[in-house]
Amino acid sequence: MTGSLDGGAGPHLAGLEGPLREALERSLADRLARRPGAELNLDNAFWGAPEPRDLGEALTRFGPTCVNVVARIFERIRDIDPTLGLWAQIRYLRNVWVGGSAGFKAVYAEPAAMRERLDGQFAGTGGRRMARDTILGGIEHQRGPLLGALAGSMGSLLRGGEPLDADSWREVHRPDQEAVHICVGKREPRLPELDDIHLDWRSPVVGVDEATRRCRYGLFIGVVHWAQARFGLGNPVFPFQSIDDRVAALDGRGDAPARWADFAARWREARWALAVRGKAGAEEALRWLRACDEAAPAPAESG
Repeated sequence: MTGSLDGGAGPHLAGLEGPLREALERSLADRLARRPGAELNLDNAFWGAPEPRDLGEALTRFGPTCVNVVARIFERIRDIDPTLGLWAQIRYLRNVWVGGSAGFKAVYAEPAAMRERLDGQFAGTGGRRMARDTILGGIEHQRGPLLGALAGSMGSLLRGGEPLDADSWREVHRPDQEAVHICVGKREPRLPELDDIHLDWRSPVVGVDEATRRCRYGLFIGVVHWAQARFGLGNPVFPFQSIDDRVAALDGRGDAPARWADFAARWREARWALAVRGKAGAEEALRWLRACDEAAPAPAESG
């Protein structure tokens, strides 16, 4: 999901929300300055290429899909805590991924303060609620393979105890819809794989247990969510990547109709501006994908 068909992300940085752009700028600047703890920041932008010279170049290497995911996560955290105190605990963004879930590894400014902030969102005062996972609800976010994590957690599970390696909180919003999931590792020194923030495409949360302050999960949607997150079953369409792949595949095809050349040119002009707009940009990109299907030439005949 790297590279660019156009001038890249640089001209569109102003479209990013200010606090998000600041976190991205800080992540890149501290990595380039070789600051301790910053060595994995914005890692996608450093894979197989010279160091990016600036944030525009780094995000261009991310590609619009990953940029859009980061923007969507920022929007959801802002809606959970409009004071942005929760967002302020994110010191660095590391590598971004897209698949059965989508998100980024993180470095928290103060992990204990992040936990306190997340627990403070249980009431949802002024924003949306966050609730802790049960041990089973957070089992995928412990160390090692799933079966090993499950076996290692069995004693704690039977005693009603706590997760071994990482605590996790889920946005309590609409069941079976997109929601944010935040994981905070419990080990020191910190392990990079345990601290992350991601979108679940189909949230398994149907409510909260007010007594235990833990999530309640729907059985059917819980299975659907797990199969999607673990195996990518039923992943949503990623419109930015789908259109980019189609444009790249048909680039230079001599028999493409004029309407396709016009569509491809307009898409190159629009895609980065849409990517930085988060959820609204993704929804508009889906409309572009439908237009792409209509404008694309028929497959060339083989033989």
